[in-house]
Amino acid sequence: MPTLKQLVKTHTGLVFLIPYALIMVFLGFSDSALQLDEGADTFISSTILKYGLPYHQDETVYTMEEGIVRDDKLFIYRTWFPYYLQASSLFLFGKTTFAARLPFALSGVLSAIALYFFTLKLTKKKSTAFLATLFLASSVPALIYFRTARYIGLPILLTVLLLYCYITIYEKKHWNPWPLTLVSIIYFHTMYVAFAGVILGVIIHFYINRKSTTKNNYKYVAQAAVVTAIFTLPWLWFNFAIFEKVSEFYLSANDQIDTTNWRFLKHLAGFLFQLNNYTFPLILLPLLLVKSLRPYRTEIQLCLFCTAGLIFVSLLHTIPLQQYIAGSFPLWCILLALLIIEGFRSSTIRYAITATLVLTNLIHIGPLLSVKEVLSANPQWLNKNSYMMDISKSFTREIKLKSVFYEYLFEISNTYKGPLDEIVAFLKTHGKPGDSCYIDTERESLNFYTKMKVILRSDLKVAEPPDWIVLRGNDWNAIEGNSPSPTAKILREIVSRNTYSKIALNAPPVRVNNSYDIQIHLFRSPSSADKIVIYKRADYS
Repeated sequence: MPTLKQLVKTHTGLVFLIPYALIMVFLGFSDSALQLDEGADTFISSTILKYGLPYHQDETVYTMEEGIVRDDKLFIYRTWFPYYLQASSLFLFGKTTFAARLPFALSGVLSAIALYFFTLKLTKKKSTAFLATLFLASSVPALIYFRTARYIGLPILLTVLLLYCYITIYEKKHWNPWPLTLVSIIYFHTMYVAFAGVILGVIIHFYINRKSTTKNNYKYVAQAAVVTAIFTLPWLWFNFAIFEKVSEFYLSANDQIDTTNWRFLKHLAGFLFQLNNYTFPLILLPLLLVKSLRPYRTEIQLCLFCTAGLIFVSLLHTIPLQQYIAGSFPLWCILLALLIIEGFRSSTIRYAITATLVLTNLIHIGPLLSVKEVLSANPQWLNKNSYMMDISKSFTREIKLKSVFYEYLFEISNTYKGPLDEIVAFLKTHGKPGDSCYIDTERESLNFYTKMKVILRSDLKVAEPPDWIVLRGNDWNAIEGNSPSPTAKILREIVSRNTYSKIALNAPPVRVNNSYDIQIHLFRSPSSADKIVIYKRADYS
């Protein structure tokens, strides 16, 4: 084992990359409150500390009711590894924003280190390893995932670790299958759909390159497969009921979801659009065929097969969210680094292309600007139905020259204040644990910070007026307006029968604090002339 001094001397690039990754991931990462999905997942982890197992509810709130399929409310909506990982952090460091996000932020730094050594093993070039790692540590979608208190960033690290363990089969006569087996089991119990995609790519790659390893290693591959299956497949078997339940929920919650066979093609287009705009400019794909990259044919195959596998299995999801293919991010970074290092001999050109890719989206969306102009001049082409109109709005919004990297730097160097930040600060000061509070969304986050008993929309009763009513989003004008919704009618009835004082917070009535989906992520604190309204019951004590 090399000493730290030897490691620094041998891999000088890491002297820059590790501090850079630490800054990009950790700077200001706990300034803002846990948003919608973060609060829900952190609540699940909190139940582990209370009961030893994850549950959908405790005495004050429940979450993700669409995933309840057991009478005991045991949480089987997703696999458990990320929740026990987060619960460990909450146990060690307390129930704080920092502790909730810490494991996933650390996975981001570890992803950078792992990618450096994986790329070095693949390409045997420190320059390529450095550049691939730089791209990952500068990837805004990946950085946002790492700063999110959810499992969504872990597949980035696990993809790299899994492939690192796999490629050693071509180096060793007696390959050790147990590192790959362990990582595979952890990957499955983190995000099994993404795991399936990566493994599919590995299987295809291994079959094509099977003659490059020894036949003796085949039995080790079989051993790894059997042990992995024993520790993974039972989860799918015993929890099969959850798939139908969740599918029914999403279909009933959104009438825009496509259920035809065309949805797979639409999802593919959605994934490729997101990848092109924020990760890898697809216009560069043909350059992977240039002569200078032929020595890396096997390595390029591995990256493309695993990426294709990830995208393929992700087509099964109801909505094409970029988080489902986050595991492919480091592979795209490797391909970009190979293109630049092997495709261009001039260091000046390398620096220029790298700077352009990191600091701007010129190469990413430049080729689509002319398409945007044509569509803008012919709006009737995309205004035939609501689905195409949504596509048109998304395309118009995304295809514009900008520096997402600069926006990200602005966010981490300035304190972001969203609506939930103001709500939490107010209720922590003026309320107390055990108070009843109605809020339309992010209820788990509010409970995390205030320990209030959160009343859901379905639990609102005129006979049981809550101590606090928070109005924003769709509910913002529910009491003083004329909304015909059942929730608005109940709220108006509650306020008319009881005495409440009205308080306006200096925060916009945005429905959620922020989003980790980069397409709608807010890099700057939102503002609005309209303000969040809180009603406080007069006989509250």
